[in-house]
Amino acid sequence: MLTEDRAREAALAFLDGLYAGEYTIVLPEGCAREHRWAWGVVFDTQEHIDTGDVMRAPLSRLLYVPQDGSPVGFVPTAFQVDETTAFLETGVTPERLRPGA
Repeated sequence: MLTEDRAREAALAFLDGLYAGEYTIVLPEGCAREHRWAWGVVFDTQEHIDTGDVMRAPLSRLLYVPQDGSPVGFVPTAFQVDETTAFLETGVTPERLRPGA
């Protein structure tokens, strides 16, 4: 199981690699929430915070950091709120979004 600090570090490393030179990533206090399967981590950009311009931030700002150390990723935007919670608890994609469902 990952600690909150390790989850935040993994999220920041992922984001810094993805957005290097494009955005200044901000992980606000209380940005990580622990679930059984993964941490949910929200983030913002300093550019968005400073200007309020939504064009200065990524469209999706919610990551999952698996508890087992697997790679970090974005929570799919097609998930409804309850599906996001279930995904973070179990790691299972909702049936309606599975190929062939």
